[in-house]
Amino acid sequence: MIPLRDENPKPVGYKPYVTYALIAINVIIFFWEISVTGQFYEFTNQRAEEIFLNYGTVPSEVTHGLIDKNYGVISSIFSSMFLHAGILHIGGNMLFLYIFGDNIEYRFGRGKFLALYIFWGIVADFIHILSDPSSAAPALGASGAISGVLGAYLMIFPNAKVMTLMFFGFFIRIIRISAKWYLPFWFIFQNVLPVIVGSSGSGVAFFAHIGGFLVGLLTGFLYKKTHSSEFTYGTRYGWKDYK
Repeated sequence: MIPLRDENPKPVGYKPYVTYALIAINVIIFFWEISVTGQFYEFTNQRAEEIFLNYGTVPSEVTHGLIDKNYGVISSIFSSMFLHAGILHIGGNMLFLYIFGDNIEYRFGRGKFLALYIFWGIVADFIHILSDPSSAAPALGASGAISGVLGAYLMIFPNAKVMTLMFFGFFIRIIRISAKWYLPFWFIFQNVLPVIVGSSGSGVAFFAHIGGFLVGLLTGFLYKKTHSSEFTYGTRYGWKDYK
């Protein structure tokens, strides 16, 4: 199930500059990784390992750093959000951010959206650290923060349609799926089930995705509670524009 776009209109002329800027920063850093490692599809050589260890989130280093009050290790949590392990990694992340990020940016406003994006990424990283505090493997990628975007989107725009590329054996179809079905499916089958069946050795930080998604859900829930006058239930999208 590959999302292609969402049917979730914004005011004419609105530009999600923060979403575009985040995508641009991630892509620029990705090309820097290519220039340093000399690889493209997947970064696997020694130079890549050095980058990931220096700028990725290493749970054991963060844990010991906090115990020893060496708060400099926290910087890796920020830098890790902009590193990716290869073209498929960044491609998937940026696709989801591009499709779902603009509406969340519009709802929260540019400044708050940027702050929340970073906050979701930090929470996701700490959930990952708590899941295995002694791990020496670096975690990297924007997935935790983007999972927060998806969680907030599900809560705020449950009825928005997502144009989705579906594979049925040799057949391919494009279908419209409500966010309230698409995003829980993504969350359960891409993150929860792998944890249940024990796919921890896959190299994917599932707990970071789960943590980011859940805190995004909570953020969306609190937003709707405090901005109830901005929503009209029973409409096609389940919301109306700002007054």
